[in-house]
Amino acid sequence: MAEEILVSVSAGLTRVALLADGVPCELHMESADRPGLVGNLYVGRVRRLVPGMNSAFVDIGEGINGLLSAADTPQRGEIGDQLCVGQGLLVQVTRDAIGDKGPRLTTSITLASRYLVLATSGTGGSVSRRIRTPSERQRLQQLLSALVAEPALGGGGLVARTAAENIPEPVLRADARKLAARWDQLRDSAAHTVAPRLVLAELPLPQRVLRDSAATRLTRVTVDDAACASAINAWCADNLAVPVAVVADGETSGTLFQRRGVEAEIDAALAAEVRLPSGGNLVIERTEAMTTVDVNSGAFTGSGDLEETLLQVNLEAAAALPRQLRLRGLGGIIAVDFIDLREAGHRRAVSMALEQALSSDPDAGPVSSAGRLGLVIFSRRQSRPPLADLLLGPCPHCAGSGRVALPSAAHQ
Repeated sequence: MAEEILVSVSAGLTRVALLADGVPCELHMESADRPGLVGNLYVGRVRRLVPGMNSAFVDIGEGINGLLSAADTPQRGEIGDQLCVGQGLLVQVTRDAIGDKGPRLTTSITLASRYLVLATSGTGGSVSRRIRTPSERQRLQQLLSALVAEPALGGGGLVARTAAENIPEPVLRADARKLAARWDQLRDSAAHTVAPRLVLAELPLPQRVLRDSAATRLTRVTVDDAACASAINAWCADNLAVPVAVVADGETSGTLFQRRGVEAEIDAALAAEVRLPSGGNLVIERTEAMTTVDVNSGAFTGSGDLEETLLQVNLEAAAALPRQLRLRGLGGIIAVDFIDLREAGHRRAVSMALEQALSSDPDAGPVSSAGRLGLVIFSRRQSRPPLADLLLGPCPHCAGSGRVALPSAAHQ
């Protein structure tokens, strides 16, 4: 599967699309006046303890307090036993503010490169579960075990990311030592910083997507801004062991996203209904508690018996859904109501098809069934605001309900 990244820069907005075999599967957007905070490190100050939530609100100097749960600290236990109001501490943002919820924070700091993650409060080494070749997993595990034993690492843990597969040992060793040196500098800087203050800003969005993408067959980055292309090229030269072509787009007919079909995908991702090849459809609805997905046969009547017709729709839905979730930036609990099938073998085939399609999504969790309800449920890590929150505002007529009063009821 060939992968490509498109980068579009215009009017203070940076947009990045990840394409697999020419089809957009992931979208990232960031405006200059509202940059993302995920990955940033701050020296924050505790403003309030909330024992009932076993959490604390921490001022990081961004105009909205972040939430630090006791579960996101290495010590765990009761938050009141760990922190006090007015205390300064080093925190990292793990999730941007969404709606009226402030950013999520952790004191378990991680520093990432393309190939490794340094877990400063962790121990030992671990290998991405997406690296499946036994011999390669063994090679990486042995290397990580040797690296974490080095004094320079300061007792932290290391994770080999998916992109580390088949990367030579000298590159990974140099990466680990670079991360350790950066952590030493950050600790020293934090010790001499008055809270609240930013001590490390994350990479710009295009470089961040390049670093964090699980894509291992990425061969090309196309950019419609010359200055941005130059910056990306310099970053790739310093951080990637496998060369990636960075191309400045010179076309003048339409925008880069229009020519490559990304604008049309964005428009489609803002609609609730997703059409399937057979004529069936998905209806994707986001609520506070979860995202629900309803699978419908629609106008599809098939040419065989009913069971085969419904199986085909379900299989198409299982293949299409993971890409839609990535495009829309949806996370949390995902509940999918597939069309009921009589045969257990067919139900297993649908579940396996969904698991296979989700295997390329680094944020997706395991799939489970909700018993007699017939629902399929899984979770997806929410690390950025949904696409709809970035592009759509509240409706002045329905106030977010999606419905308006009928004319006959408007005057009652």
